[in-house]
Amino acid sequence: MFERSARAVAAFGIAVAVAAVTSVAQAATFNPPKHYYLALGDSAAFGAQLGKFFEELATGSYDPASFNTGYVDDFAAILRSIDPGLETVNLGCPGESTSSYMTACPFKAFGLPLHTKYSGSQESAAVAFLRSHPGQVSPITIDIGLNDAAFPCASPTFLIDVGCLHNTMPAALVSVARNLPKILDELQSASPSSEIIVMTYWNPFYVQDASTDSLIESLNDEITSIAAVRQIRVADAFTPFNRTGDEVTTLCALTLMCPNQDIHPSDAGYAVIAQQFWSASGYARLSPLDTSSCSHVISNLARIRPSAAADRSADTIIAGLLVGACSR
Repeated sequence: MFERSARAVAAFGIAVAVAAVTSVAQAATFNPPKHYYLALGDSAAFGAQLGKFFEELATGSYDPASFNTGYVDDFAAILRSIDPGLETVNLGCPGESTSSYMTACPFKAFGLPLHTKYSGSQESAAVAFLRSHPGQVSPITIDIGLNDAAFPCASPTFLIDVGCLHNTMPAALVSVARNLPKILDELQSASPSSEIIVMTYWNPFYVQDASTDSLIESLNDEITSIAAVRQIRVADAFTPFNRTGDEVTTLCALTLMCPNQDIHPSDAGYAVIAQQFWSASGYARLSPLDTSSCSHVISNLARIRPSAAADRSADTIIAGLLVGACSR
């Protein structure tokens, strides 16, 4: 597992690399970080990893605080280079879709706690928090939409029937087109001074079915177009996972698909997503961290020495991203 400070600095460093191979929608206004960072969304916002989850359930040791290697944690660590006093409020709900976001978090059916306790829907909790903390929240990050297609295809152990996605994606695109505008409009209305950053998804299913790239790209196109109309920034998780180097090799390093068929990112994958949020945010202009040379960024990467073979593979993938950026 990454040591926390090293993970944060490395995630910042990776931003220099992947920013060179992707594009993000830029908002018309710039809203710097404030006292609270509000994280919304599904299991990615929660920082989920199925192996850890089921191990904790089996031993009776489940604790949401142990899921602290997600992109929200990494992004918050980078944000604290600007404001060390920044506080994170994470309302992320595993299994959340754009529909359940407005009704009830499906994870609560298990009787297990989330990072932040709230009653009712994630939508009502988010709006209530923003209204009770006017002018104090920025950024707001959100990842939502994949479960509109994936949740109906999930087994009791949350593994996804990839073939099923071809059947559920058309209806999912309709629900995202209907619900996501309302979700984003409510957030903008409740907190006009917040920087909102919405994520597009990586495609872990390519490992099993290469044709699923077009499915995830269609979802991402819908998310991006909805954000663009509202001049909301977009963090692109698809490009570094699916368009950088060999796709299967990269996905096996940055997700837990190989061999466990867990669509969630590895620690290294979450770090890459965090830097995509950082790149999209425009906050680099405010950071005291030195980004004057590629050699400095690469030296930051060298501070990460994970022991697991999968993480060493991820380290190689990330190093390749850095080298590619430095050669541009």
